[in-house]
Amino acid sequence: MRWLLLSTILFSNFIISKISLSDLDFLTSLSNSNSLSMIESGTKHCNQHFNSNKQNTTDSKKFENTFFCKFSNSRNRFYIYMLSQHKNKGIGVRDYCENLIKTKEEISDHLDKSFSYQDKKYLQGFYIENIFNDSVVNFSSNFQQNQLILNNEINKFITLKRSEFTSDNKTNNEILEKEILRLNKIYKKSINKEFSDLDRITKVELNKIVRYKIFINDIQNFKSYSCTWSPGKGLRPYVKKEKFSEFENI
Repeated sequence: MRWLLLSTILFSNFIISKISLSDLDFLTSLSNSNSLSMIESGTKHCNQHFNSNKQNTTDSKKFENTFFCKFSNSRNRFYIYMLSQHKNKGIGVRDYCENLIKTKEEISDHLDKSFSYQDKKYLQGFYIENIFNDSVVNFSSNFQQNQLILNNEINKFITLKRSEFTSDNKTNNEILEKEILRLNKIYKKSINKEFSDLDRITKVELNKIVRYKIFINDIQNFKSYSCTWSPGKGLRPYVKKEKFSEFENI
């Protein structure tokens, strides 16, 4: 019943053109009050993605910079940002930023309009099945590997829900069968590259509000700048002088 209400609300033409990520967050909560919010899930997974992909270095004196993720309610923006880059001598801020972003292939692809069709793994936490699963399950073309992933998810489910199991095996099996059916639905959708209407709306809205930012320190001139990009708008960033305190408060 809740999903029927959600679908009715979401898919009127007027609402589709006006809906924001915060609206989607509220509407999806109507269907499952126990799930993570869309924004919490998306931000959590985004930060986990960049942290887990951070390059390891054996040099303890070398700082490895990475991206962080943050949603701004006041600006309705989802920021993917990097801090504390120091500009090299003899190169302009804009050129320095462009050269830096080219080394981050998964980001630079998102700035190229011709690659807009590609899935962005660091944004997968916003999509509905992953929110309700409280984690992001990524499948590949390897059948055996996918079966291991499914079995692992079932084992995790049993561990998390162990307090709900009783001596009634029939009820226990029904709980497990429901979870297996749900995971298989996600699996088939992933393998077949299927998108729900809600997925499409989420993707469109994310492309509107995602902003990439890199904060640059010009040590020689005692100035700080930010370089900002939007999805599909190319590699040349918008550059401005920046006070980081302004960004902290958004």
